Amino acid sequence: MLMSENTDMRAKVGKLTEKKGLWIDDKSIDHSAQDFQSVLKYALVVEGKQIRPAFRSDDIAEVMTLVDDLDIEIALAMINDYLPHEFENPKQLADNIALRKGVIAAMKDLCSGRIDGDYVEAAIGVPPTLGYLRNLEVLFASGAKTGEGILTTEAPFAAPKSSWMHLPDDASWAGYTFMQKSDVPLSEALHDVTPFRGECAGALQLSILTGCLNGLGAEKVDALRDHFGPAFIGAWRVAGAPDTPPERTAASQFLSQLHDISTDYVRGATIAVPGDYLYFKNKDDYATRAQMGGWLGDPKDDRRGSWHGGWQGENCIYMGKDALGDPHYSGMGLAWKTEFALRMFLGNAYFTDANCIYMKQRRAGQITDVDPVIVEHPHDQVRFTRRAVMRYPDLTDATPPDFRLPKGNTARLCNGNVRERLEKMGFTRVSAGVYQVGAVKLKKLMDALHIEDTEMQQVPSAAPDDAELTVSLGQWSLHIAAVDRPIQNLTSGDMVHVQAVDSS
Repeated sequence: MLMSENTDMRAKVGKLTEKKGLWIDDKSIDHSAQDFQSVLKYALVVEGKQIRPAFRSDDIAEVMTLVDDLDIEIALAMINDYLPHEFENPKQLADNIALRKGVIAAMKDLCSGRIDGDYVEAAIGVPPTLGYLRNLEVLFASGAKTGEGILTTEAPFAAPKSSWMHLPDDASWAGYTFMQKSDVPLSEALHDVTPFRGECAGALQLSILTGCLNGLGAEKVDALRDHFGPAFIGAWRVAGAPDTPPERTAASQFLSQLHDISTDYVRGATIAVPGDYLYFKNKDDYATRAQMGGWLGDPKDDRRGSWHGGWQGENCIYMGKDALGDPHYSGMGLAWKTEFALRMFLGNAYFTDANCIYMKQRRAGQITDVDPVIVEHPHDQVRFTRRAVMRYPDLTDATPPDFRLPKGNTARLCNGNVRERLEKMGFTRVSAGVYQVGAVKLKKLMDALHIEDTEMQQVPSAAPDDAELTVSLGQWSLHIAAVDRPIQNLTSGDMVHVQAVDSS
């Protein structure tokens, strides 16, 4: 996950005001009847319906009877958008609409249960899973008490005939990343994804690839491997050749024009096109405070979140508007939500996950001196921060990357040595088992703790360009974040904030 130089994916957007709206064959498309009749209807009406008399009618209302509501909503949103949507011909636009509808349908299936997807639940024994634990009941030992779920030896992480490989290995709870096996076409592997147990980044990637399969067909989705290598579910980027930037995975290639959303956007307004990707971010300090809360990690005393909690943000798809014109968004665990509902949910998750000790004492009826932390300014601190345009990637010049696969740390240092070396670097104990340092050079941290770049993975629920990493060192879990917030990819020379949690 480490790279030798910073590259900002969002810089590809350029100046957002230079060109905007829908363009076909270098011509700007507007709301006029002429543009609809001469160009747009050929993209919105499927070929099988273009032989009907209504298609040739001069009455736009009659032509519209052949158009799906979501198709016209997508086209109108492109026309009104502040970003450019450029296509060589109406067929390219029709394909893009089909892709978007496929992604929307796949996310809807994940949220409704038609695709069996849910979050990892270490507290009850549900590990990271993609397509091989056919019966989740085997995860529970007979007579196990609540919160003491056990993965039995009869329930392997990967069955011999599964289509996906769990990384860093098939026997580890660490990591949410799965890689397509070399002997399985992606179009077949995407039929072998249930049950899925992971987090929202993996669910988003699964929706993109499944949407491509259902919207554009097997040939299009299988062509990705020859240009971008095997598909990954869970990781936005994977380490490439040494001293090179990390490589974007196949699913992340669909996210074009990735950029920051202006902080002053109108809350609740339409800011994307149906099928686009958006990231809804929780308060900035969630990832460090939730190390004492959350539900992704193995529970121990007050610490239920050695994997840093699960709601630092939500990777979601813009699903379109409801009958009243309100935009709705979906991500795993949060289906068909308005922006207000997303903000309310993530704000509640912040309070619950960041105040574990406080909540425990209050539930026990104790008077506590611990002050709870809250989201003081919800509109400013919990909001949309990133957007990308959904588009099938350009395969012209793409060549398969040389991936170096994520791997787990072999715990080359004992627990005491880790603590000793942290203290020598200036880490201080801030609470039971939790150590922090204000700023340290990443290379110094890696050298002191014998950490390789492939051992540092993206944090759960990360956005595609987050400069936040996590690494497990035996009983220790480290959360690493850039001191300079605008940095998109950490280099070994960057200064970082680090929080270390001892779960022993």
